[in-house]
Amino acid sequence: MFLISFLFVFITAYFITCIVCSGSEKRKIAGFLVLLVSMFANVILTMELLSLFKAINPANVLVLNTAFLFISGFLWFKKGRPLYRPEVKRTFSRIFNALKRDKILMIMAFGFLFLIFLTILLNILMPVSTSDALAYHLNRAAFWLSQGSLNHFDIADDRNLVMPINSEILYLWVLLFVKNDIGLNFVSFTGYIASVCSVYNILGNLGFCERKKIWTIFILSSFASVIAEISSVETDVLIAGLVLSSITLFITYLKEKKLSFLFFSSLAYAIAMGTKSPAIIAFPGVFLLMAFFAYRKESREFFKTLGIFLGFLGVNFIIFSSYNYILNFIQYQNFLGSESARIIHGFRGGFKAFVANYIRYMFMMFDFSGFRYSEYVGEHITNAKLALLGFLHIPENLGVEMPDNNVINNGLLDVKMGTGLLGFLLFLPGTIAAIVVAVVRKINKNSISEKTTALMAFGLMFYINIFCLSFSIAYMVFSVRFMTFLVLLSTPVLALTYMKKSNILKLLILFFVMSYFLVISQNLITRSTKDVFRVFSTEKNYDSARDKIRCALYKGYKGKMPFCYLRDMIRKAPKGIYIGIIPDTQSRLYVVKMLETEGYKIDTILIEKIDSYDFSKYDYLITVNDGITSTVLNNKIEDIEIKYKVNSKGEAYFDKPQEVSCMYIDNITKYLYYPSEKAGKIMASMCYVDKSYFKKKGFVQLQKINFKSDIQENGNHMTIYKKSEIKNK
Repeated sequence: MFLISFLFVFITAYFITCIVCSGSEKRKIAGFLVLLVSMFANVILTMELLSLFKAINPANVLVLNTAFLFISGFLWFKKGRPLYRPEVKRTFSRIFNALKRDKILMIMAFGFLFLIFLTILLNILMPVSTSDALAYHLNRAAFWLSQGSLNHFDIADDRNLVMPINSEILYLWVLLFVKNDIGLNFVSFTGYIASVCSVYNILGNLGFCERKKIWTIFILSSFASVIAEISSVETDVLIAGLVLSSITLFITYLKEKKLSFLFFSSLAYAIAMGTKSPAIIAFPGVFLLMAFFAYRKESREFFKTLGIFLGFLGVNFIIFSSYNYILNFIQYQNFLGSESARIIHGFRGGFKAFVANYIRYMFMMFDFSGFRYSEYVGEHITNAKLALLGFLHIPENLGVEMPDNNVINNGLLDVKMGTGLLGFLLFLPGTIAAIVVAVVRKINKNSISEKTTALMAFGLMFYINIFCLSFSIAYMVFSVRFMTFLVLLSTPVLALTYMKKSNILKLLILFFVMSYFLVISQNLITRSTKDVFRVFSTEKNYDSARDKIRCALYKGYKGKMPFCYLRDMIRKAPKGIYIGIIPDTQSRLYVVKMLETEGYKIDTILIEKIDSYDFSKYDYLITVNDGITSTVLNNKIEDIEIKYKVNSKGEAYFDKPQEVSCMYIDNITKYLYYPSEKAGKIMASMCYVDKSYFKKKGFVQLQKINFKSDIQENGNHMTIYKKSEIKNK
């Protein structure tokens, strides 16, 4: 049934693309982007409409797919049945001819094809297995599947509730029909394809030759974090594809003067804003870039174009991206989410923290993913950063939420990987050169070509975007993923780094590019091809191999994480039993929640509002830890009642025993909140439930399991309670 739904969505998008992009060659070049954006928008609108009536199910999705197909088909027929035929053969012919003229590009092409083949293979074989995905990205889609709507639900990890939702809507689309996460990694890969096509089209519109376009694509494809993300469910490359599509379609509008391109440009950006917040952070920089192109093309009339774009953007944002922002406002009286979420991620520290963040983000570009060179120069890079902060009299950790501990990355763990060596050896010099060349020519009163000024604009946009990022959120080591997004937006500057003749520098670049294509791509910590192929060769079938990888503790795919043990235990019980789980912020509930597709009933219970639940309906209760953390607070921070006291050693105590005792963690000490001059703001809770509480509710302790692990997030103390009248199962 998913194939039917996909086919209907694709044909609907194709009809729209035919209407918009038939005609000139430039319209056809932009057609692929219109097709992708139309498909994405179709799925979002379908799920949002059905969510309003809590009616998300396969039958209703197919009904709306059919309705949209009929409407688009009617419009296509009324427009005279235009056809969209992409110039695939001609494009590949130009690319092949360019490769023949540069042997180094030809060598890179073989590495590039290897990377694409390997990525497609991994995306077919690999399950979604990262902790963020199982606790947040994919988990929220599983809950939506269960409740038939995109509405908020009870969960301890606020990321499931407050974050933008568009990418997870695509995951829901697949889960709804397939009941499995097969192929979900292709969502990010599709964003990468959109990025590549956009950069190729942008450089083509600016008049760059084929070799420079190909060079740029090969370099951006070799960035370490790009290689990591295109075989995962991380969304930074996806939003880069959407924003670059928006820029491409905007430029196409300026050349073609067809209003529909301006509409789809705004639609692509609106969808990006509903996919991940960095798209909002980057909007000022991208908008200035668009204003530059509009002014250069239309002179004083550019305000009209920008006004129409903003009008379309507002409408498209409301329709395709505002759903969860509105839910946040309804529940938290703030579009961005709960107080605790805003405290954790929000910017803090004032002007000095902004300056410090800018410095930290720029030094974050010094990334050695996959190479040990940092062991020789990393200390000097770190010392330079600390010396600069010291010179400006800025405390080292001012405004920091999650520090990088002054370690220069050279590992291959997805969430800590940056752009790799070519990020600072090629991209950064490219941005500087693009700006300097334009300025020098201006000073010398030389004529400045459109290419030069355009690359200068892309180079400046990178530094403007870092400026906006620096005061938007607290600094985190994991913000390196946001840097990947910002780098991709400015990758057209890489065209300036192309060298026609082979020399030692070009050969050095070839070495790094091929190393990332051929070696680094196979040795990512979470999906080493050696370990992946070993598992698939030893397990009895495809499904068991995927389950082995999903449930393993990463390195070598050995061991088994606690929630997979819990899932397997539940499967031994009769179907139809009702289970209540009290999760914490590290709970990878996806593997358990999906048991509902097999006939089990799984509820999550938010510990701070535990007294409000009807426990009579549950057969079993499960607590996932002794101390249960939550970033979802039951009350506004100002209304939280602190029932404990703190002794001279900083330890909490209660005047009398509590069946449910909650303490709070602040954003400064990151340990224990207690009202004082030095205390920060509450950002999370940690609660304990005594077994006597469950006894009063009619439950007895059945089993307590201690999962030990060297990795903290994999170590849990699960306790299982059963209703007193139920026999042991």
